[in-house]
Amino acid sequence: MSQRGRGGGRIAAVLAVVAALVLAGCQSSSGHSTPTPTPSTASTAAFTTADWATPVATNGRRLGVVGDKRVRITVYQVATAPAPAASVMVDPDDGTPVIAKGDRLVVLRYVVTNISADPISLGIGTVAITARYPDWPWEQGLIGVRAPELMTQKRAPTSPFRAGTQRPPYILEPGSSFMVGQNAPYETAEELQLSAKVVVSDDSGSDDASLSWTVEGSVHLD
Repeated sequence: MSQRGRGGGRIAAVLAVVAALVLAGCQSSSGHSTPTPTPSTASTAAFTTADWATPVATNGRRLGVVGDKRVRITVYQVATAPAPAASVMVDPDDGTPVIAKGDRLVVLRYVVTNISADPISLGIGTVAITARYPDWPWEQGLIGVRAPELMTQKRAPTSPFRAGTQRPPYILEPGSSFMVGQNAPYETAEELQLSAKVVVSDDSGSDDASLSWTVEGSVHLD
């Protein structure tokens, strides 16, 4: 893992690989936090949850959408809260966590909807979203901390799958949606730049890079 903007070009001595947000992401935690709800805004959007996914929630503030003619990703700012634990990723210059315990986090939810007329066969990664701020100094996207209690409470799960979900492909029918959550360092009114790779699979459930594609866009936090 390399760092950009802090001793550029150095190879980071990071103790663990912290991946950019993947829709089948993995965050778990111990500890408690006191979340601050984000004021809700009225939304007329009605989501139909895919049969393999956790029921879609819409609490929080709708920040906007990114997407193309096939998929739409609706972004919600759900809450802010102090980090219940430090991040696994550390700054290679001094060994301090990139996110310290108690730093302010923002809880985000991404709702992915198939707006095309055809079903989309998704692989195990479903839609892999990388989020970053313009001044984020690291090569990878925004990281978060392990906080399952917070993410469950705010209905922003880091995995889109309901219990008992079988192996891929995961068929996202026209008009169907699924959701996935992320927490990240909170920067008030900051631009959130998003890059989302739609991970398409073949009939056997294997990823097919030739059919996968990426959409990009941005929203602004409150």
